[in-house]
Amino acid sequence: MKRKNLFNGMILAFSVIFIRFIDVRVYDMPLILTLVLLMVLIYGGIRLVERFPALDEPVSKRTSLITNTLVIVTIFLAFFVLGL
Repeated sequence: MKRKNLFNGMILAFSVIFIRFIDVRVYDMPLILTLVLLMVLIYGGIRLVERFPALDEPVSKRTSLITNTLVIVTIFLAFFVLGL
């Protein structure tokens, strides 16, 4: 697995958390606006990651497993502790 794939997964997860936080705590957005902002944020983040050639290097399975586990734990904490 490449570093780029790990960063894309983190961008996806944190974009959903960020948009959901804004939707619940800051401004109650219509569904279509939420989806459009989410798509724009994810697309922009992925395009930004593609600009860095250093992220094409592979990572070990252990690093990949640890990173994915931390992302999943962060999602659970954000949705259950913060009440999103």
